[in-house]
Amino acid sequence: MSPLPIHHKPSGSDAGESLWADVLDSVILIVDDDELHCQLIAIILRQDGFKNLHFASDGREALQQAGDLIPDMIILDILMPNIDGLEVCRQLREMGQFKNTPIIAHTIKNSPEERAEIYDAGATDIFPKPVSEREVQNRVYMHLKYTRMVKGLTQYHRRLTRDLEEARSMQYALLPALSRLNEISESHGVEIACHSESSDELGGDFWGIDTLDEDRILIYIVDFSGHGVSAALNTFRLHSLITSYLKSEHIKNRYLTKNIESLNRDLFGLLPVEQYATLLCGVIDVKKDSFLYVSASSTAPLILSSDTGEVTRLDPTGFPLGMIEDATYVEHAVPFKKGELLFLYSDVLTESLDQKGRMIGEAYFVDICQSANAHLAEGQNFLDRLLKSFDMLVVRPLKDDLTAATLKRL
Repeated sequence: MSPLPIHHKPSGSDAGESLWADVLDSVILIVDDDELHCQLIAIILRQDGFKNLHFASDGREALQQAGDLIPDMIILDILMPNIDGLEVCRQLREMGQFKNTPIIAHTIKNSPEERAEIYDAGATDIFPKPVSEREVQNRVYMHLKYTRMVKGLTQYHRRLTRDLEEARSMQYALLPALSRLNEISESHGVEIACHSESSDELGGDFWGIDTLDEDRILIYIVDFSGHGVSAALNTFRLHSLITSYLKSEHIKNRYLTKNIESLNRDLFGLLPVEQYATLLCGVIDVKKDSFLYVSASSTAPLILSSDTGEVTRLDPTGFPLGMIEDATYVEHAVPFKKGELLFLYSDVLTESLDQKGRMIGEAYFVDICQSANAHLAEGQNFLDRLLKSFDMLVVRPLKDDLTAATLKRL
């Protein structure tokens, strides 16, 4: 038999050469009770560069060899003693490790009904007897190449999934620890509740809280534009900047706008064009019963009264951070008395679609908040009640991260 041309060998790229080497390294099990057919197929494959070839002479031996070798491909005769090829194929497909292994049947059966029966048993492909040298070459290479590529993509997907889970964990680590929330609640006479829920993608939401002194609490919520890795990286950048500004004398001396304007300039230099963040940053003074805040195009903060049931929507206007280098910001001061609750939240609560495909919108969301505040069960907090009402309205899964925090004066 004259050597066959290796017509499908890749040329040029390192990736192609690597894939070719992986394919030639495949373990192939050839099953046939006719030794001549086994050797004929083996000669064809060896000429193509395959060396890792193994043989079985009947169905029982094929199953044993398959279990021992875990081959990358099985070339299987159909008409064999003991256990025929159809039954071997069925049993292999029932085993988890051979669910996606290419099984190529070679047989004299060639009617449409017979071929359908072979495919129904689980065969990947069929080539007829007597074998065609070029057909054996092409089919073996094609299926092994496909299998290797799928395996590579599967491994890449698993690695990417692990990396994304790790990134989500790192993002969650930016959020306030429960122990710290309890400390602030005790020291400043407040009740804090929060909820963070990630979407399928990495997002850019986070919130934070800390004490400035014995009377004042700093609270903020951030939402970066976009999703994915870039938004996630931006959350780490901004969190680092905010942490440094918390130690600033401007905060201690009540110059909130100076901090936000400096923060904006820093982000403008860091962020690519068309990336920005919305932010609400405020200071609660429990001694003065006030809330001083600056908005950078955030969602509208709400103050809810447990006595009157009234919901007050605060002014959220302002330039997003990182969009205009010399943007200026306005401080707003509003009363915030005992018994009142401050609610900060991400825009998924107002921009999600209800069961009829309509966006919830700000006006309807305020109504939902008012209803939740008016119908609190004994021992139930506002945020739990609100999220339960929200879940009954919206279509899941959500297309964005959900971040929400409440602080109630006691």
